[in-house]
Amino acid sequence: MARNKLVIPEARQALEQFKVEIANEFGVDNPQSLASNHTGYIVRRLVEMGEKQLIENYKNK
Repeated sequence: MARNKLVIPEARQALEQFKVEIANEFGVDNPQSLASNHTGYIVRRLVEMGEKQLIENYKNK
């Protein structure tokens, strides 16, 4: 069970799916085995995705 609580608990399934996708990129079969350095990569990817989404939303206004 995770130690950290999600701000939006309903997002847990999406977060778990994202972990699986990142694990696949690293060639890891079990997402729970991702090391802390991979966690940093995941956070960077999430920030990058958020930035792109904000830019697209701004352009479409």
